[in-house]
Amino acid sequence: MRLPLLIFLFVWAVSLKAQVNLVPNPSFEDTVLCPTGLAQITRTKYWSRPSQGSPDYFNECSTNNYISIPSTAFGFNNPRTGNAFVGIDLFCPNCYWYCPVFREYIQVRLQEDLIPMKKYNVSFHVNQADSSKWSIKSIGAFLSSDSMSIGTCIIDEVPQINYSGFFLSDTSNWNIIEGSFIATGAEKYIIIGNFKNDAETEFLSNDYGDSLYVGAYYFIDDVSVTLDTTTGIAETEKPKLKIFPNPAGNQITIEQLSVSGNQLSVEVYDAVGRLVTLSAVEGQTSTIPLNLSKGVYLLRVKEKEEAVFWEKLIIE
Repeated sequence: MRLPLLIFLFVWAVSLKAQVNLVPNPSFEDTVLCPTGLAQITRTKYWSRPSQGSPDYFNECSTNNYISIPSTAFGFNNPRTGNAFVGIDLFCPNCYWYCPVFREYIQVRLQEDLIPMKKYNVSFHVNQADSSKWSIKSIGAFLSSDSMSIGTCIIDEVPQINYSGFFLSDTSNWNIIEGSFIATGAEKYIIIGNFKNDAETEFLSNDYGDSLYVGAYYFIDDVSVTLDTTTGIAETEKPKLKIFPNPAGNQITIEQLSVSGNQLSVEVYDAVGRLVTLSAVEGQTSTIPLNLSKGVYLLRVKEKEEAVFWEKLIIE
């Protein structure tokens, strides 16, 4: 009877590890100090601001009516869980002379570095503030190798999780933003916000009267990054392709060992997860030109929008 028990305990332990949230203080309850005013994101433990924007921290423990819960300076709202949440301005055209393209973001160091070539699930919940002038549908999560400097107005990165659905105009309910990605292993921080510039940001005006906050203001709660062990890149899929040389120089060759007839695309990501090369595979053997600096990259081949091959690529 011991063997089945050991197997059960092993599977249970693996399942628990897959469900561990790597985001510390994910719903912002753990405080350094109760907030006493706006722009005090650092009073919620571990979190900080990565740009010139000044995120706000709302907690039931505050005696300031602007940031107490549920009635805040930006409208009425209950936390999704617990007794706290944060708020950020995602879009505010021409609001501040020192930041023509103004954005607010939040960032936190993950509890563990991510494992290369493993799939991770990312989610967080948003609720639009009652007084928000604009509704938008541009918000995402960027998994970064380092923390960002507060000297920037907008973070010019391509987020691994990028929402682009309907306009986020619900002021009554929390809406989940979620997605998954394959880690390079360099990711250490999660940064949440709007990574698109004003021209790329679709917006919708809210007609709530004259006492509107001039931006697109949203509350954030329950942030999660977990390892996904339910799916992955099966070892049996890899022999379909042969990629050489590796290490490479200014080009690689991709040979299809079993041709499905479907269009293949090749994506190359740098050490911080940014897409740096995108090419189509033409025919059974295809040469892909590269113009990359020396270093380690992650190469992904997709078939019908599904990843069928991953490999670490070294450029010499």
